Amino acid sequence: IMEKELIDMHYEEITLQYLEELATLYVETFNDEPWNDEWTIDTAKKRLQQIINTEDSYGLCIYQKNLMCGAILGNMEQFYNGIMFNIKVFWIKNGMRGNGIGTRLFQEFENRLKGKSVNEIILFTSKGDFTEHFYYKQKMKSNPYMIFIKKEI
Repeated sequence: IMEKELIDMHYEEITLQYLEELATLYVETFNDEPWNDEWTIDTAKKRLQQIINTEDSYGLCIYQKNLMCGAILGNMEQFYNGIMFNIKVFWIKNGMRGNGIGTRLFQEFENRLKGKSVNEIILFTSKGDFTEHFYYKQKMKSNPYMIFIKKEI
């Protein structure tokens, strides 16, 4: 992506009016490498609608001209020492990753969260692949006091 093309980008705050477009891009992205998930438009719309409808949800999508290139979405959570933001989903369109778009979106998002008095960003991401590395480049760190555990039932 040329530098001029990066200048032609703009941001939109996520509302339900973007649901169809978000779901389409979500399915295209996460059903492809490296995730190879099996999302349908309906399951993606349901997940995104649940996140958007969460109290204190907030999200941004990034556009190049009229093309949605990516999105970041989650919700604010009150904690004893301030407001924590939990990123639930973040993706950049296939073929556009590695060109600085994700970094631009993340930095714009972080700046807007500061304006909402958020003092910490948290998220779960897959270990060992490019997504973990991306977050380290954004100056995020592993929390040595927390782990993510699960049990299938």
